[in-house]
Amino acid sequence: MVIYLIAVTVFMIQCFIMFFVYLTEKKPRKHATPVASKSTVPMDEFFYFILIPCLNEGKVIQNTLQNVLKLPGQKHIFVIDDDSIDDTLIKVNNVDGPISTIRRKLPKARTGKGDSLNTAMPMIQIYIRRHHLDPSRCIVGVIDADGVLSNNSIEKLNEAFHNPQTAAAQLRVKMKAPKRILQIFQDIEFFTINHLTQMFRSYLGAVALCGNGQFFRYSTITKKLGTAPWGNALLEDYELTLRMELNGIKIRYIGNAYVDQEALLSVKKLVVQRARWAQGGFNCWKYFKKIFTSRKMSPTQKFDSYFFFFQPILNLLADFSIIYLTVKFIILHLQNPEFLSVVFIALAILGLFFGTMFTLIYLRQLKLHKRIGQIMKSDDMFNFRIRIQKMFLAVGLISYIYVILFFSLLLSIYHELIGQQTWNKTNRI
Repeated sequence: MVIYLIAVTVFMIQCFIMFFVYLTEKKPRKHATPVASKSTVPMDEFFYFILIPCLNEGKVIQNTLQNVLKLPGQKHIFVIDDDSIDDTLIKVNNVDGPISTIRRKLPKARTGKGDSLNTAMPMIQIYIRRHHLDPSRCIVGVIDADGVLSNNSIEKLNEAFHNPQTAAAQLRVKMKAPKRILQIFQDIEFFTINHLTQMFRSYLGAVALCGNGQFFRYSTITKKLGTAPWGNALLEDYELTLRMELNGIKIRYIGNAYVDQEALLSVKKLVVQRARWAQGGFNCWKYFKKIFTSRKMSPTQKFDSYFFFFQPILNLLADFSIIYLTVKFIILHLQNPEFLSVVFIALAILGLFFGTMFTLIYLRQLKLHKRIGQIMKSDDMFNFRIRIQKMFLAVGLISYIYVILFFSLLLSIYHELIGQQTWNKTNRI
């Protein structure tokens, strides 16, 4: 009961903090236009190296490359192929532009996303020397093979890195064309809930990198982390976050530009994906002692890391508490089914409150971003045309997603106990 109350209290605090962040967040002006928001930083201020790790990405890689090439500014794309067995390389070779392919072959391939990304760093170093580029004006970015950067992303990144104190930045993340209930849930989770979380982390100076849409200044990172900055945890993005914070590097969050990615279509794949993320968090526990003794990490960064480490365990214990308390309550009132029905209906309605609030905030944010031209495709706005019953189902999924993620936590702990560190890659739609 105590664990359950602690978990509920923590959850309530998180939700109210996010509501507060939303209410105090600087929002686009009602009559703002894309023209009025143009940056004064020249588009060719920086040279961008875009890294795209690939493993059997033939379905999406061509579209991703074409979208990156359309963006303004100086750039070179490194496609890192992890020994694909489909037509990924054929699709890459069919696209003209400043693109280089790095081919990894088994048994040295498929050893993790971190290893794959590190392979590109020496190639970037060679390119910088050969073309006499200023390393402090070279930005390394990572997008997934299905990632599409918003039209204003380079503009906003230039503004961020124009400040010489900015060493790393993370873009907002959005789901592509969310149409099904599970896709809408993931879009609300990333575009709204994760966004508000990152905004609060900005106040703490503890912004976390994501696997998609992360960027950093080449000179700063190689000086402090070397030419292999990524680790090989299953959550390599958060491991890089910790490595940066342990070296006194702060990450900036960019909430007014985003990267699109595909949402999962099946609950089974969602469970497997979140199990990998949870296990990746467990992989990062090896940094616990370094975090505790670090003099470069701020107290708020340490707090954020500790919370990240222990929240899955707290959630799992709370889930078991809910199961136990629910069964106990049913047994005690088994002779009074009417009372049970009323109680469960009341609790179900109460449980929908936070899901409803986040959904309303999500719809509001989409409208604002569409108004100022920051939504790239009309498909991304599908949510305004969905039926009412679909929206209610999405609200229910947001409110009770912990039931599904409970199995993810169990699976992640099982994999960690048996020593399974396989990277369960998400298959493309």
